[in-house]
Amino acid sequence: MKRFFTLISSIALLAGFVSCETYRVADPDMTAIHLVDGKYMAFATPQGQSEPTTILAIGITNTTDNAKDAGWITITDMDYSYTGSWQRLFAVRFKISINADAQTFSASAAEVIEPMTAWNPYIEGAYGSYGAYYTATRQWPARFNQSATATITNGRVVTDGVTTPSEYKADLIEFTYTLTNKDGSSKTYAVKGQKKTGWGEDSIEYEEWLAKKGW
Repeated sequence: MKRFFTLISSIALLAGFVSCETYRVADPDMTAIHLVDGKYMAFATPQGQSEPTTILAIGITNTTDNAKDAGWITITDMDYSYTGSWQRLFAVRFKISINADAQTFSASAAEVIEPMTAWNPYIEGAYGSYGAYYTATRQWPARFNQSATATITNGRVVTDGVTTPSEYKADLIEFTYTLTNKDGSSKTYAVKGQKKTGWGEDSIEYEEWLAKKGW
């Protein structure tokens, strides 16, 4: 088997020397909301307080019809004290209105669903796994019985709005987020963070904060 791979590698190398023809690579397809969509890490500070109490993993995706004025936001709470398992985080998902050109977004009493899968930064990359992971909803009853609503105001994404520890520019995200239960109780947070860059050192601030919390 080793000799087989060596032979293939030699043929590929020879082909590289023989062929000098270049080919144009097509530009990657972008969604209609590509200036806003993506994965973000953000601190969440309760209204009336000055320090964050949790970190949110945020994913913004386009609709199935790739609308320019709408999308979906999934917000995963990195605080796993309720379940006791960092592999099962609570997440909510709801529809948002988007101004793609202005890079702003909002929601007004949007119906919340609790997805069975969502992004989990604690385990992304572990064992070579990437994508969505089971949430707390897979094992625990829904917190809101599918009856909560969410409101987002002053939502915006600023291209290259953050200088990361690796001296890379990342997009800034910030918004005010209110989650309201069916009994009328609600929590409001000021949310501010940055887009995931893929470089570990760029998320060190969040990792250190989580470590101090013992999460």
